[in-house]
Amino acid sequence: MDHDKEHELDQLMDRASTSILKSLDATVDVKQRLRELLRQAGVDPEFVPATRRSR
Repeated sequence: MDHDKEHELDQLMDRASTSILKSLDATVDVKQRLRELLRQAGVDPEFVPATRRSR
């Protein structure tokens, strides 16, 4: 593989990694906010399957 193709592939991998991390951060933020809202409503988040933490 020539140098230009390797550089393009590295850039693509960097962009993909950045995108995945942003998506994961957003998912975590939404789940944390949902847990907060459930607590405010008096509901234990552990009883809501979508908010259970994986162990």
